[in-house]
Amino acid sequence: MRTGSIALLSLVLASWAAAGTREVSLSLPLKPKLALTGRERIYLGPFLREAAGDEAGPKLRFDVAAEFDRYLRRLLRKETKLNLLPALPDVEPPTLDTLELPKRSDFWRELGRRSGADYIVAGSIDFRVEDRSGYKTEEYTSPLDGRTYYRQVMVEQTGFTYDILLLVLDARTGQPVLEEPLKDFQERQERSFDEFTGMFANLFALENQLIGIFVPRTVKSKRVIFTP
Repeated sequence: MRTGSIALLSLVLASWAAAGTREVSLSLPLKPKLALTGRERIYLGPFLREAAGDEAGPKLRFDVAAEFDRYLRRLLRKETKLNLLPALPDVEPPTLDTLELPKRSDFWRELGRRSGADYIVAGSIDFRVEDRSGYKTEEYTSPLDGRTYYRQVMVEQTGFTYDILLLVLDARTGQPVLEEPLKDFQERQERSFDEFTGMFANLFALENQLIGIFVPRTVKSKRVIFTP
């Protein structure tokens, strides 16, 4: 039996080798993380800006939370049919503690009553400019004796880190229905950089994940098939 199985396997492998292969691209549908009809009334904000003091890195010349709010509003208007409600004046986050945000159900329920929303999309934003310059060890082959040595070289890099906690809350109860962490790091080799451009480079990288929360999306994938 064992000899017969090995022979059969060898025959199958030989057939595959003779047949050849071809790589194809497939579009795979993904369901949204929220079960929405697509016509719900959505209130955006408030968004809490994380990272204060020295840990926040260089002082930015723009409001990260406000820019993210505008970006997300444009994205949802473009990609969905959700009813985005206008912002209410003087609405501030109920706490400066990210972990406490989803627990403030009274605040979210009152905001839902005032806005007339079905769902509230809020959360916290941490955008940092990180200087990751420093020394690293690399191999070096001497042209004199052909031996390999290790040496320290200075590498200058700048990066932009995005850390988002996106909350979707039921506006009637004030309870969270989704807590979605989103993270991204975009590296720049040069030391000269623009923080505003860097911020949106991160957002574009996260765009597919953001929109996938609300509406179906497709992802591209490659597969190998055997051809006769």
